[in-house]
Amino acid sequence: MNLRFFPGLNNFRGITRESAQRDVLAGLSVAAVGLPVGLAYAAMMGVPPVAGLWAAIAGMLGYAVFGSSRTLIVGPDTATCTLIAATLTGMALTSPEDRLVAATGIALTVGVGCLIARLLRLGVLANLLSRPVLIGYMAGVAVTLALSQLSGLTGVGLRNAGLVHPFLELSRRIQEIQIPTLCLGLASCLLLVGVKRWRPAWPGPILLVVGGCLLSWIFDFPSLGIAVVGEVPAGLPGISLPVRLEGVDSMLLGAAGVLVVSFSSGIVTARSFAARTGEHVDPNRELVGFGAANVAAGLFQGFVVTGADSRTAVGLVSGGSSPLVSVTAALALAIVVGLLSAPLYWLPQAVLSAILLLAAVNLFDLKAFLRLARISRIELAFGILAAVGVVGFGVLQGVAVSVGATLLYAMYVSGNPRDALLGRLPGETVLGKLHLNPDAQPVPGMVIWLFESSVWFFNADTFRRRAREVMNNAGDVQWFLLDAEAMTQADADAVEALYELKRELDARNITLLVAGGHGQFRMALERSGLVKKIGQDKIFGSPEQAVVAVERWRQGAPETLG
Repeated sequence: MNLRFFPGLNNFRGITRESAQRDVLAGLSVAAVGLPVGLAYAAMMGVPPVAGLWAAIAGMLGYAVFGSSRTLIVGPDTATCTLIAATLTGMALTSPEDRLVAATGIALTVGVGCLIARLLRLGVLANLLSRPVLIGYMAGVAVTLALSQLSGLTGVGLRNAGLVHPFLELSRRIQEIQIPTLCLGLASCLLLVGVKRWRPAWPGPILLVVGGCLLSWIFDFPSLGIAVVGEVPAGLPGISLPVRLEGVDSMLLGAAGVLVVSFSSGIVTARSFAARTGEHVDPNRELVGFGAANVAAGLFQGFVVTGADSRTAVGLVSGGSSPLVSVTAALALAIVVGLLSAPLYWLPQAVLSAILLLAAVNLFDLKAFLRLARISRIELAFGILAAVGVVGFGVLQGVAVSVGATLLYAMYVSGNPRDALLGRLPGETVLGKLHLNPDAQPVPGMVIWLFESSVWFFNADTFRRRAREVMNNAGDVQWFLLDAEAMTQADADAVEALYELKRELDARNITLLVAGGHGQFRMALERSGLVKKIGQDKIFGSPEQAVVAVERWRQGAPETLG
């Protein structure tokens, strides 16, 4: 079978009986967590609650067939659902049915937009996400996910977010803590830890969900003040296209924003988990996966889905390693919605909170931060900034701040590249940096300067300033050799900076030589006339060739290297 048009199916290869068993159990755990989450997001958006489950079912199946990641779980997401809710409100839609029609239209638009972005290869924009940002993002998500479970574990509806405020609010409302809920939540956590430590092959989350429902039914947990999931709507959707035409312009504008937010959130989640599992994620293929997931969600009366960090974490912690997890979770949700919605009425919220809390603990990778500390303190700072930003300002805002900081740092480094003076190493024909090789000696009558970057508009002034400093400190020399080995590009500012260098050297009766340089840099020299201005015989393939030529010139011999 040709899988070129169904790239996600390649991820099903290599599944063994043992791994399939783990994946099925992990899928059931994902379904147990995804069910209340889907209902909650749908209610938040003002659409029929069951639409959240339809979106999750169709989205997971669509991504399993077309997505690139083996372990990513897609589903409703806070940022995208919040933006969709704002768009629907701006369209002045009030009834759940009308809001659902518009939400499905947005999902279809986002799906098609992802596919168009794939054709344009816009997945390259994901390269702005550095590894420190991904590590920090994952840590921030872990902390945020853990803190968000305080309400479910204590029975206190906390209103504050962040790192400190939830604890401060809880301390002020300590008398509201539901002791039965707290005891159930702590017991659930201990059970999960114990199963993972002493019986790792057992499906802890599933056992906990089944046992929680059974105990809740026997002892009537709601009468004890322990919150349960409650009524789960029944029924599966059919394929349907949105027919609403009013407010299409507002819907398309909102869909554009949702597309940016959902892909950004999804690719961050995919890459972060891939960094933990050693998997490679292709952003352009992810666009296909997200596109297929959203088209499917829209056709089956759902709304926009993207990478779901909490459900992906549950799948990994439960031993999942292939898209079979998504397929199992989708089928389980479909069975529940179609046939078994009644038993889930009794599922305690504290049980779900315990599952998510343990998933959050497993997400936090302290060793990754320690590695960053050993490699680079500035990268450690970016990782911490991403984590703090996610916790303090939200996922997208935190990632945006940290990405912005890394880009500013990259621009600073590019705008202030290193440079060095070169000299001859004893007994060697190659040249070495004088500040790194104490035995290296300057070539008599020459200054050899290496600028370790291409020259662009944002570092052209640095190039001029450092070249002038080198000239001023060079003493009595006849030749100034620019080692352009690191230069592959050149713009108009670069050409002007080189012209200015040539004029200043001519005023000092110093000959400019150029060595190295590749591709667009050489083309820029030729098209601008700099090659003629400098002289073809004074442009060389390497600085060593230029030194040989100068030594021959000193001896009065003609030189033809260039």
